[in-house]
Formats: sequence, C-alpha cells, structure tokens
Amino acid sequence: MRRAEVPAVRDHAVVLGAGIAGLCTAAVLTRHFARVTLVERDHLKRKAADGGGRKGVPQSPHIHTVLTRAAQEMEQLFPGLIDQCLAGGAVSAELGSQSRITYHGHRLPQRFAGIDGIMASRPFLEARLRERTLQLRSLSLRDGVEVTGLVTEGTRGEAAVRGVRLYPRGGEAGGEVLEADLVVDAMGRGGRSGAWLEEMGYPRAREERTRINVTYASRHFALPPDALGADRAVMIGATSSQPRGMVFAAQENGSWVVSLHSYGHHRAPVDDEEFLAFAATIAPPDVMSELRRAEPLDQIAVYRFPCGVRRRYDRLKHFPDGLLAVGDALCSVNPVYGAGISLAVREAVLLEECLAEEGAGPLARRFFSSAHDATYPAWWLSKIGDYSLVQDGVSARLLGSSFRRLMAAAASDPKTATAVLRSLTFVDSPLKLVRPRILRQMLHQPTSRQPGTTAK
Repeated sequence: MRRAEVPAVRDHAVVLGAGIAGLCTAAVLTRHFARVTLVERDHLKRKAADGGGRKGVPQSPHIHTVLTRAAQEMEQLFPGLIDQCLAGGAVSAELGSQSRITYHGHRLPQRFAGIDGIMASRPFLEARLRERTLQLRSLSLRDGVEVTGLVTEGTRGEAAVRGVRLYPRGGEAGGEVLEADLVVDAMGRGGRSGAWLEEMGYPRAREERTRINVTYASRHFALPPDALGADRAVMIGATSSQPRGMVFAAQENGSWVVSLHSYGHHRAPVDDEEFLAFAATIAPPDVMSELRRAEPLDQIAVYRFPCGVRRRYDRLKHFPDGLLAVGDALCSVNPVYGAGISLAVREAVLLEECLAEEGAGPLARRFFSSAHDATYPAWWLSKIGDYSLVQDGVSARLLGSSFRRLMAAAASDPKTATAVLRSLTFVDSPLKLVRPRILRQMLHQPTSRQPGTTAK
C-alpha cells in the first residue's frame, strides 16, 4: 500500500464529508486519482488551530477509542500517525489489563488480552487526521459549502454519476458544478446516497434497522493520569433491569471523559447535579470520589441515537457508476460498542484493495460486497447486545439470553473473557466465540438472574 506502488491513473474523485471516514477515504483515493477534492459543509479552516469539535459531528464530545486493528490500518494510511498522537498527549492502554469492564452485570477479569487502545477525544484525533490528509499534494479542500445534488449522465435507471453541485453556506449567491469520475458519500448517518438513487431511477437499497433509543450525556474533567492507579478506563454496560451505563476513560493531556448512557424513556442528565446523581447509580466508589473532586473542562453534551442502520447496497442488482457510500452512510451501529472508527478505517482499506484490482468488475459491486463482509460482525454483535436489553420478541429473547450467558461465562473464566474482548474489539473473528469450550461454559450459566450494573 505504499504510494509509489500504485500510480494515479484516474482523474478526479470527490469525497463528501471530512469526518474520519471521509479523511481515510480521501487518503486512499489520492493513491489512485490525479486529483481528490474533499468537500465539507463545516468551516474546517476555522478549526485547524484549536482542533475543536464542530456542528457536523454531534457525537464529537463523547467517548472515542482507536482500537488495535484500526490503529494498525490507520498506520497504513498515515505512517507515523499513532506516534504523532501519543507525542501530542493521547493515552495508550492495554484494554484487557488496564480497563475494568462490566457487561450485563458481569465484571470481567482483568488480564492481558493484546488489545491496545489509543484513547483521545474525537476533535484531537480528527484534527491530526485532517492535518495529515491536507498535506497530500493531490488533495484540495472545499469547506463551508453545501452539496445540493449530483451531476449525472444517461437515462433514468441507467445513469452514471459525473460530479456534484455545490452551493456556498450562509446564503451567498452563486453555485458551481464540480465534475468527477467518482463521488463518495461520507456524510454520516445523514448520507444522501439512498435519495440520490431514487432520483436517478434506481431502486433504493433496503435499510436494516435496529431500534435502540439510546441517549448519551458526556463531560470532560481534569484529573491526573493515575487517578485510578494503573487503570485507564471503567466501562459499565446497561442491563434490562437497569438500562443505563457509563464509560470513564483517560483522554489526552490530563483529561478524562465521562460518557453516561441510558435506554428508552430514561432521560439523560442535563445539569451538574443530575450528572453526578446519575453516575452515582452506576459508578464504583473510587470513580465517584474522583468525579466529585474533579474540575469540569466543558459543559454537558447530549447526543441521541434512535436506531442502528445498515444500507444494503450490496444487494442491488444495478448501481450507478461513479458513486460509493462509506462510514455511517453505509452502516451505523450503536455507539455504545465503539465500532464506528474501526469500520470507517476498515472500509477505506477495502476500497484501496478494490481500486488496485484493475478490470475485476464494477467498483461499486466489489466494494459493497467487501464492505458488507467487514461490517457484518459489528452489526450482529451490536444487534445481539441490544436484543439482550430490549428482549422484544422470541428471537430477541433467545439472542439476548445467549449473550447474557456468554458474559456470565466470561466473568467466570479469564480465557473466555479474553476471547470476548478480542471479538468485541474486532481483533479476532466473532466465530471464535462458538468454540466448544465456550459453548459448554455458556450452557452451565443461569439465565434467570439479571444482575445490576454497579461494579464495586
């Protein structure tokens, strides 16, 4: 994947959206296109200096972690990026031994699992990815502009995409057409590829949805790196009897983030008193002790996530030439499980592989097929985890019961705990969780008891 190995033989690609998926995708495309234009509705140049959050990424204030595989693949795209993040203050942690993890009321044993996490805020990470991306010589940035539609050629149902229409934000006069050989929708959950397909006369892709209705409330605090001794994170998941959870994790430069989440009608805390009271119903005593004395660094940020969505472009018989969708525009899962960054980077690497296969068939067909295989484990692990909370319907109850049995087995056996963590963080395939030894342990776990979430 070194730049010199793949000549840029195509002319122009446009990436819509400069989040993590868009930045990684743009970096890949510079290896295959003579020019790449990154289009973003936010004014990124105003954020270049401070690396602050932005309106187009409402999930920005909440917990983010770059897991082992994502870190390795980011290094393929941006050599030296991880060292750059660590030098800038990001925290490195081995999640198996340096995290206290409670899933469905079962505290997992802490032991080395070979799962490294780069822990930093989303603005911190995105600013460094953006800096490295904008250094690529064949890339240009158009920020502060809206995408109003596609430029196409051909008849309905057979049209190809040949560019995008842009319009300046803020009501300024004007507008322009940006011609392109490839347009990539990296605009997140609000991606518009589905609507554009219908406008061109193509069938709209089927959307698979998992209703979640989870709400986050997050805040950053100033605490020393050793506030919890050698531990760098405390993760406590919800249960059906107590549908709330939390993550307390170290971040860059002496900051820690607390992300509280709740399901269903349970309201997220919106003020100081509510925030600490909510945390006290879940958090261990030492975490609460630190929170009560910590200095808040920002205001409480709330983010609502109604449902997971997977758009099945891989099942369409016909798809227009010159268009792709990546990141949350393709598959968006419950953020509680921390899969978003991993999927975004994985899809960029898969696109690299597809572009390198000249003459192997339509790009969209090959990419969406590969992306489906890559997102499938995260989609189903998230779905099973959510089913264990919702328990709506026979299949949901069966899957939820199996997941709770798995977590009970992990709590009682360190080897099973390691296997669970490595699968949930995409280091290993989830298929390793159906090994005979693990299945036997699951069968011996009780199903009636639903323990609470508080991990003392």
